[in-house]
Amino acid sequence: MPSTNRLAVISLVLSFLGITWLVGIICAHIARSKIARTGELGGAYASAALWIGYLYAAATITGIIVYLMIA
Repeated sequence: MPSTNRLAVISLVLSFLGITWLVGIICAHIARSKIARTGELGGAYASAALWIGYLYAAATITGIIVYLMIA
């Protein structure tokens, strides 16, 4: 039975933390490519980390734009 990719789990945790979403996105992309090569489990974790990380990125960019428009 293949093991779960640890980097995919780490990327999911990092994506949930608001400050480290960029690191979570990078780790998730690395984990997905490793999963494709090795056949490990954890693709769903990496995909979820990407979704969450990109949502945090969109919220951050939107917040910065709104802040600059108000300031």
